[in-house]
Amino acid sequence: MDPCTGQHGVIVALFLTLNFGLWLCQEAEVFFTPVNLKILSDSPHQRLLVEWSVSKEPHKSDTNIKFHIQVARSEKMNIIANKYITSNFSRSPVPFGWSWESQLPLECDSHSVRLRSAVVGNDPKADMNWSEWSEWTTHDGENIGRKDTKVYPRERVVPEGSNVTFCCLPGQDQTIQEMIYGPEKMERCLDMGTDVYVTSRNNVSMTRSDGANVVCLVDKDDGVPPGTVLIVSRLPDEPKDFSCKTQDLRLLRCTWDPGHGYNFYNHLSVRYVLHEWSSRKNISCERDHCDRWPIQMDQQMYNFSLTATNPIGERRINSIVYLTESVLLLAPHKLSAESVNASAITLTWSLRADYTSLLVRCQVDLQRNPGSEVNMTSRGKQSTGIYNVRLGGLEPYTLYNLTVRCMAVSSLAGWSNWSHLLVTTLEDAPAGTLDVWRHIEESDGEQRIVTLYWKPSSLFRTNGNLSHYNIKFWALEGGPVGSENISSSVNSSRISMGIRAYSISVTAHNKAGGSLPAELRIPATAAPGTEQITAKRTYGKDGGIYITWSQKANAHGYVVEWCAAPGSPHCDLQWKKYNSSVRSDVIKSPGVFRPEVRYDFRIYGSMKDGERLLEKMVGYTQEGVCSMKPNVRINELRPRSVSLDWWPYSTDKCLKGFLTGYNIYVKDTEGDCKLSKSDRHIQQDGIILCRFHIGNPNKTQITINELKPNGEYEVAVVALTGGGETPKEYIKARIPTDDAAALLSIIVPIIMVSVLALVLLFLGCWKRTWLKRMCLPDIPDPNKSKIFSFNRLEGSLNRTILPTLNCEPQMVDIVSFHEHGQAKTLREVNDSPEHQLHKTDSRIRIEVEDYFSKGYVPFDNEKSMYLSMDDPTYKLQDLPHQAFFNQTYTYTSNCISDNVPGYKPQTDIAQLHCPPYDVPKSRLDDDDTAICLKSPGYYSEPMSPTSVDSTAFMLVN
Repeated sequence: MDPCTGQHGVIVALFLTLNFGLWLCQEAEVFFTPVNLKILSDSPHQRLLVEWSVSKEPHKSDTNIKFHIQVARSEKMNIIANKYITSNFSRSPVPFGWSWESQLPLECDSHSVRLRSAVVGNDPKADMNWSEWSEWTTHDGENIGRKDTKVYPRERVVPEGSNVTFCCLPGQDQTIQEMIYGPEKMERCLDMGTDVYVTSRNNVSMTRSDGANVVCLVDKDDGVPPGTVLIVSRLPDEPKDFSCKTQDLRLLRCTWDPGHGYNFYNHLSVRYVLHEWSSRKNISCERDHCDRWPIQMDQQMYNFSLTATNPIGERRINSIVYLTESVLLLAPHKLSAESVNASAITLTWSLRADYTSLLVRCQVDLQRNPGSEVNMTSRGKQSTGIYNVRLGGLEPYTLYNLTVRCMAVSSLAGWSNWSHLLVTTLEDAPAGTLDVWRHIEESDGEQRIVTLYWKPSSLFRTNGNLSHYNIKFWALEGGPVGSENISSSVNSSRISMGIRAYSISVTAHNKAGGSLPAELRIPATAAPGTEQITAKRTYGKDGGIYITWSQKANAHGYVVEWCAAPGSPHCDLQWKKYNSSVRSDVIKSPGVFRPEVRYDFRIYGSMKDGERLLEKMVGYTQEGVCSMKPNVRINELRPRSVSLDWWPYSTDKCLKGFLTGYNIYVKDTEGDCKLSKSDRHIQQDGIILCRFHIGNPNKTQITINELKPNGEYEVAVVALTGGGETPKEYIKARIPTDDAAALLSIIVPIIMVSVLALVLLFLGCWKRTWLKRMCLPDIPDPNKSKIFSFNRLEGSLNRTILPTLNCEPQMVDIVSFHEHGQAKTLREVNDSPEHQLHKTDSRIRIEVEDYFSKGYVPFDNEKSMYLSMDDPTYKLQDLPHQAFFNQTYTYTSNCISDNVPGYKPQTDIAQLHCPPYDVPKSRLDDDDTAICLKSPGYYSEPMSPTSVDSTAFMLVN
C-alpha cells in the first residue's frame, strides 16, 4: 500500500483548515469598517465632534485599530485635514469619537468628514490593510440659502495673541465691499470661489471687556451694517500667597492674592473654586478669600486646590494646611483692672473661644514703649475662661493705656489683634524735692524782700494732684520760725525778712502727703562790690548761649540765673544748678530764646552761708544787625582830607548785637579805590569802594587823607556786629581847591632855576681857568677841546690818528717851502728825487699854505687826493685854529718837539712824530710848512698825539 495514500485525508483536512483561516482573515479586514458616522458642531468654539462605530461586534482579545480621518471643505471637497488616531478596541468607548477645531468659522462653509480603519499588527513597519472609506458626512454652513448679511464668528472670546479668521456672508443681491476691525480695514485673505468675504487678524491685542467691533460693509444696506464682536482677554493670574487661618477652631478662612484684574468683567469675570481632596468638597469663593470652610474635629491636615477659571482657561494652585499652625486667636475680650493701688494693677480678660487644646501666650504692653511688655503663658481655657496677670512697679497717679494680645504657641499665624484698657493708678505722696531759687532786693534798712521761686526738679514726682505748697523760713542764729501755705497754682512767693542769714524750705503736698523739703539759704548781706562786677561777653552755640565761669575753692556748687523775657515787666526768672566740678555749659531754652535778643546771666557760687554772686555774662543766641545807625557829620574839609565823627554813639544802644567796630566806605566819582591803608571793596552791583576798618567801637572819628583837591566823594559809616553791618547812608564831601599847592607849584620851579643859574655863575667865575682849558685849550689845537670833541664824528673827512695793529707810531712832518709864489702839492713833493726816501715811509703829505689858501685837503686812501674846501660838506677851521700849523716841529729821538712846551706823547694811541729822515733845510722855507704822517710800523712802541693838558684826539682835516 502506498504510504502517501494513508496521509491523503490528513492533507485534505489541512488544506481545508488553511482556506478557512484565510477566509476568516478576509472577514477581519472588513469586520471593523467604520459605520454610523455622525457630525455634531460646537459653533462657539468652532469645533466638529465626529462619532462613529464599527460594522461588527469586537471579539474579546485586545485589538489596536488605527483610523484615518479626512476633513474636506466646500462643494469642491478640498481636503483640509488628514488625521490618524489609534484606539484599543476592547477599551474604547462605544461609539468612537474625535473633535476637530476649525480656523474658519463653521458657518462660513460646509465641512465633510470620512474615515477608514486598519488593524495594527505586531510589526509596525509592515504595510497596513485599510478598509474602504466611509461615505462623506457633511455639516452644512450658512453660506447657502441666506437672505441677510451675516458676520462670523459671533461674539467670540479668544486669548491674547491668537489668530482669528472672520467671514462675511452677503445677503441676497448684495455685494461685499470691505470688512473693518475697529478703525482698520481688513483685506481678503482666502478665495473660496464664492462671494463669501474671508479675512483674518493675527496676534490680536487685549480689548475692553465689551470687545472690539468687526463690521462688514455691503453695497445695499439701509440700516445698521452687520457685524460681530471679538473679545480678547487673558488667562487669570495664578493666585499667590494662599493661606488659611482659624480663630475659633470651627471655620477656616482662606485668603490669597488674585493678581491683576485685566478686563475680567461681566461674562469674563474669574470664578474661584476651592477643592479639598480628602473630603472631595468644593466651595465657590470670592475673588480673594473663602470664609467658611468647616473644620472636622478629627482632621488636622487639609489638602486644598484653588482653581481660577474664565472663558479663556483656568489656573490652579495646591496648598496643604495644618490646623495647629493656622490658629489665629481672637482678640482678648472684656478687659478689666482689679486690685489697683499706687504701684500695681491686676489685669483680667477672656478669649471667647475654646482653646483648651492649645498652649496660649499673651503679651501686655503698658505704654507701647520698648521694654515695657509683660508676657505670660498658660494652658488655653474654654470660651468663658479668665486669663489674668499682675502688673507691678507702676508710677503713682499715672494713666496707663494697657494693651493685650495673645497667640497659640504652635501657630505660625502670629499674634491676635490688640485690645485696649485705660487705667489710672492711685495717688501717693510727692517724691523727690522741688528746685528752689530766690531773688533778693537789698535795702538800707533792717528789712529786705526775698522773692522765692520753685519748680519741679528732674527727680520730682507729684504722684497726684498737688493741693498746696508749704514754705518755712527761720534765722540761722536762732529766732522765730515763719510758715505759710501757697496755692498749688503759683510757683513764687515774696517774703519780708531781716538782714541776718536765713534758711528757707519748701514742700509740695497732695492728698497722700508731702514731699521732702527743698532747703535754700539766704546770706546775711550781699558781698561788697558784687554789683560793680563787669559783665563779660559770650556767644551763641548750638542754638543756645555758651556760659563759663571760674571755679571757687570753697564753693560746693554753682547757679546760673537769667531772665527768659528780658526787657519785659515780667522777667520770668530762670535758673540752672550745677555741681562743683562743672565750669561751663550751653544754656538752651527751645521756644524761649530768640535771636537778636540780649540775655544777661548771673553766676552764683553756693557757699556755706548761701549763694554769692561771682560773675556776670551777656550774650545772644544769634546776633543781628545793629538797631541804631551812626549819625555821621563832617567836622573839617581840607584840600586833601576830610574829618568825620559820629558822636555821640553809645554801644549800649546797639541792642541786637555786640558792637565790634565800624566800616567807613568812600566812593570816588572815578569808580576806583586809590587810597592807601584801605581795602578795595566791590559791591554786588560792581561799584568799587574804598573801605577803612575801625576795630575800636569807642572810637567815633576818622580823618581820611590822600583825597584829590576839588574832588567830590561820598562817604558812609556803618556799625559792625556779629550779625553784619548797618545799611549804608552816604553823605557827600566836596574837597576844596589847594591854592597853596598851586602857587607852590609855580614858585618852586622858578626858585630852583634861579638857584641853579646862580650856582653855575659862581662856578664859572671860580673855575674860569679850568673852563677855558676844557673848552678852548691853547695847544695843540682848539679842535682837541672836549667841548668840540664831537667834531670827530662829523663826516668821513675827519680822521683820528689811531695806532696801528703792530703798535708802530706814525710821523707828522712840517715842511715849509715856496716856489715862485706858488705852493706845491704834496704829490709833487713826494715825486721829487730828494723826497723819494720819504715817500716809502710817509702816508700823507699836506702843503699847509696850499691847504689854507686854495681850500684843498688831502684824503688818505693810499693815494693823495684833494677835496675842495668850497664843498658844502666841509668847513674850514677858524683862523685861531691855524696857529697849530704855523708852528715848526722838528724830529727828536723821543719823537717830541722841543719847540712845543707842555706837549709830550702818550701811550696806547697813534703817535704824532717827526719823519725819520731829515728834509734838507734848503727845501724848507720859514713861511711854508707841511705835515707828514708816517705809515705804521715805523716805531715799535705806540705813542699818542695828545697833549699832556688835553685828552682830545688830533684830527686830520
